[in-house]
Amino acid sequence: MNNFINYILESGVSLGALAVIYYAFLRNQTFFRANRLFLLFAVVFSSLLPLFQFKVFGSSGQGNALLAGSGTSNMLETITVNSSGFSNSLANWISTSQLLVYAYVLGAIIVSLIVLVRLTQLAYVIKKGQLVAKSGINYVYIDENSSPYSFLNYLFVSRSLENQSGWEKMLAHESEHIRQGHTVDILILELISIFQWFNPFFWLLRRVIKENHEYMADRAVLNQGVAVNHYKEILVTQFIGNQFSIANNFNSSLIKSRLKMMTKIKSSNQAKLRYLMGVLMAFALVLVFACENRDENFAENESVEQGVQIKSANGEQPLILIDGEMADRDAMDKLDPQNILSVTVLKDASAALYVEEYGELAKNGLIDITLKSGALDSKNNAINDVVVVGYAGKTAGADDPAVFNIVEEMPEFPGGELEMRKFIAQHVKYPVIAQDNGIQGKVYVTFVVEKDGSVGRIKIARGVNPSLDAEAMRVVNEMPAWTPGKQRGQNVAVSYTVPIDFVLQ
Repeated sequence: MNNFINYILESGVSLGALAVIYYAFLRNQTFFRANRLFLLFAVVFSSLLPLFQFKVFGSSGQGNALLAGSGTSNMLETITVNSSGFSNSLANWISTSQLLVYAYVLGAIIVSLIVLVRLTQLAYVIKKGQLVAKSGINYVYIDENSSPYSFLNYLFVSRSLENQSGWEKMLAHESEHIRQGHTVDILILELISIFQWFNPFFWLLRRVIKENHEYMADRAVLNQGVAVNHYKEILVTQFIGNQFSIANNFNSSLIKSRLKMMTKIKSSNQAKLRYLMGVLMAFALVLVFACENRDENFAENESVEQGVQIKSANGEQPLILIDGEMADRDAMDKLDPQNILSVTVLKDASAALYVEEYGELAKNGLIDITLKSGALDSKNNAINDVVVVGYAGKTAGADDPAVFNIVEEMPEFPGGELEMRKFIAQHVKYPVIAQDNGIQGKVYVTFVVEKDGSVGRIKIARGVNPSLDAEAMRVVNEMPAWTPGKQRGQNVAVSYTVPIDFVLQ
């Protein structure tokens, strides 16, 4: 859900910022072709920006290394808690409610139908009219009394047009729309409108793109030697009939700005430097929204170390045996998870003999790894595919040999992940002591959904402050039982990490 909210906000901010650049620096310039490219870039770029994600690696830190070592791959979306108690407020409801998704989809469907109806209407007019090809342009003669309009390489002309003064200038104007390919821009806009219908900045830029099309066609006609005053008179007096918003129309509500632009003095070449403002703004938007700071030793949903990782839940390293022989770090680094036949976690009486034999080495528990035949000669070509957790709190035993990251049937919170996010957001309380001392930050809590669906083995993978850490653990501990995960038809334990971001208002 956060991804959807981010798309709305980031695309809206991007379109708004680029619209400000255009209106403040470029709209009154006579570089119509450059403006056309800038405006199309603004709309397409802003629609795609939220989908971009570039990794920017920074320096390593102890907290990040700790989180990487946990081996957790089920990183849930961040849940934000605000100091003003927004967990139950409109801000949190917006970030979790599916009503927004339903409204967005409904709007997209409606806009899609509108676009389809407009295209169907034009197709009907083409089929009904008389088609005549001239100089690479398909003239469609219609009985309706209207000003000419164009779409793709079709120029729609009323049969009574020749009775109108200046009719040849109208056709010249529409011919320029066809030659300059303005319909391609319009089709791109119609497509993007399906996804950006909610964004007022999109409709604003859509209007100025069409406005710029008119400037370009007007300029081309005037460059053919047509007198400005004569052309203005035609433009003012010849607005008649229906107009298709998806087509280029000879006359429109933009007439006042078009008349003004016809006599505007050509902009100087130095004014082209203003387009650098747009480039700098686009670069800034990429830095703000698309670049994600990632520590070189920590990446969500990514593995960072070679070999098999064995971690006990209390952070202490258990004794590890490979085919009955004690394994050192070098042996673990060279171990290929694909060659593991079985992993047995021993505790209590089952580990007594090993404790007697290895003494202090086995005080934190023991994990016995059995390899497939001939596996010791295998190449080291695997990355962190096996993680075994045990020996603290609820420990993994012989009947529960591993805590999984990914299983065939993942655990499910009652009502789904949306309800889980609502539960945490509604139950977390920003500690007063943290608010008073200006403490904020993101706490990463790891937990295990056990075979019976209960939530256990809760710990802080990366903390911020004891008060925030304790509150995050408290809420996770209060979660109701999940539907347990299954692997090969058997219930298994599955680990998760949930980031809870405490933000001061």
